[in-house]
Amino acid sequence: MPTSIDVLVNTLTGAKGLVMGYCQDLGPAEYLHRPTPESNCVAWLLGHLVLTDRRIMTMVLGASDLPALPDGFEKRFSRDAGCPQASDFGDTSILLPLFAQTRDLLIARVRSTDPADFDKPLAFKHPRFDTPWGAVNFMGLHAAMHAGQITIIRRSLGRPPLV
Repeated sequence: MPTSIDVLVNTLTGAKGLVMGYCQDLGPAEYLHRPTPESNCVAWLLGHLVLTDRRIMTMVLGASDLPALPDGFEKRFSRDAGCPQASDFGDTSILLPLFAQTRDLLIARVRSTDPADFDKPLAFKHPRFDTPWGAVNFMGLHAAMHAGQITIIRRSLGRPPLV
């Protein structure tokens, strides 16, 4: 019988596989394609996923030893006004490997955290979760939701569906 930690790792790993699979064959220009003017592009989505995984590791799981991000990364991929709609996200070739590295760090952090710590209340309020377990589980759901957006981008580029 899987443990609750196994469930978290499975969710995080499965969502990582979706994102990686949907992005691995995209070219640099395709990372910037938007199916509609106000929709997110793959570049912003990947940067956003990196930032949210890092936020959970620091705010929820106590990480203080994460690798540095490229200069300006946090601002470039923020949710601040105009940032998701930007046309320049720097070298997009770093984004998928950076997402994979960050997600792997999150998975490793989950595996190394005392299971009892996942049931404690969070030190802050969030509308979607109130424990570390809920926060980490949401990271899997969050990445899978954005993977769905990537499938729309792929289809708008004329690519066939991936199953």
